[in-house]
Amino acid sequence: MRHFTLLGFVIALAGCADTAPTTESANRDADLKDQAATGGVALASEAAPPIVYNTTLRAENEPNGASTSESKGFAQVKILPTGTVEFYLTLNNKSDETFVQAHIHKAPAGTNGPIHWDFFLLADPDLVGPHPELRGVASPRAVAVLADLIANPDQYYVNVHSSAFPGGVVRGQLP
Repeated sequence: MRHFTLLGFVIALAGCADTAPTTESANRDADLKDQAATGGVALASEAAPPIVYNTTLRAENEPNGASTSESKGFAQVKILPTGTVEFYLTLNNKSDETFVQAHIHKAPAGTNGPIHWDFFLLADPDLVGPHPELRGVASPRAVAVLADLIANPDQYYVNVHSSAFPGGVVRGQLP
């Protein structure tokens, strides 16, 4: 009798589990990709969770050994259901550098590519000292296509530039 009770519980539990993505979640992902290219149109309902990418920023990620900085960092890129791209950037400024720009570029790891979203363009007074942090809304450039970023995040990277390394001091590929 005890085995039948346990078997019944297991069967009931298995019946409640999702074995594959639901049509609703598959439709949501497709809607995000389709609607992202429409500019000001919302990606999903306001209640939908944001899409979040995190990356570690390191000098050794710069192609061809272009940076020898000891500075490191972390960046988070968050795409809200409205299509707004928010960012959070923190740096461990070991080399006491003046950071002058930060962006999202499009290119695979190991190569440089064009800028698609700007975090900031001039030396920001908040990005000084040993552990500067910055957060805000990224500004898209004309080449920015949100649907492509959502569909191919690994083809994009965050790059921070300094006066010592104008081509890029630290970089991190999005996952």
